Amino acid sequence: MEKKVSILNNRSVIKISGKDSLLFLNNIISGDLEKINHEELFITTILSPQGKILFDFFIIKYEDCYLIECSKNQLNDLIYKLKLYSLRLDVTFEKIDLDVIISNYFYQDKISRKDLRFKNNDIYRHFSKPKKDFKNVCLKDWYDHLRFTNLCPEGELEIPPNKLYPFEIDIIYNQGIDFDKGCFIGQEVIARVKYKGSIKKKYISYKINSSEIIENANINDINKKIVGSLIYNSKINNDIFGFGLTKIEYIKKPLELFCKDVRLSILN
Repeated sequence: MEKKVSILNNRSVIKISGKDSLLFLNNIISGDLEKINHEELFITTILSPQGKILFDFFIIKYEDCYLIECSKNQLNDLIYKLKLYSLRLDVTFEKIDLDVIISNYFYQDKISRKDLRFKNNDIYRHFSKPKKDFKNVCLKDWYDHLRFTNLCPEGELEIPPNKLYPFEIDIIYNQGIDFDKGCFIGQEVIARVKYKGSIKKKYISYKINSSEIIENANINDINKKIVGSLIYNSKINNDIFGFGLTKIEYIKKPLELFCKDVRLSILN
């Protein structure tokens, strides 16, 4: 296996400290921070009161504080949202200068965690001070390809804020939602769907039969009936991959799907 290491320049880190940090975070995130450990990446979200995903991110417990890894473009908005919920609590927030690094093998860095989203691959996230002489760094195309094939979206381009429910994205619903911990923002809506089983659409990854990125638009069947929407697509080497939301009955059947007359092949 070829060893690969990439720096994720589109990610940032927030440090959360103070004696009320655990209480504060556990009251607003969709996961149970009591279950965090020092070996694995903790996946979670902040939802709207209507149950839609506002922010998706990872949390790391480090020494006496918590580190949140989030999209760099959402950094300021997330800090602002956290501050809104932190009134009268002993908790502080600050952006810290750490590189977010991904690798397909384990090496010990200042902070290293296994990414459990990739069941058949040993993928690790590392957090360290920027290094000018970092060796063996490659582009993150291999990691993005892995995310498409394993249906692991992250960030505001792939999970647009206030547009998607966690039960539509399997990796978030299965690893980022905890119904046993008690209440969290948006919990009533998510629980209602869980127990009634009324999910109509699912988040799916596609290979797109095009040589260039296409405009995000509705997904249609061969009869031009709208069955979903393409949310994001990207070029990796010579292939185009995308994420989209599609009606469940069209995922289960081997039907031809199109976006702007371009053929889509379901990956996951």
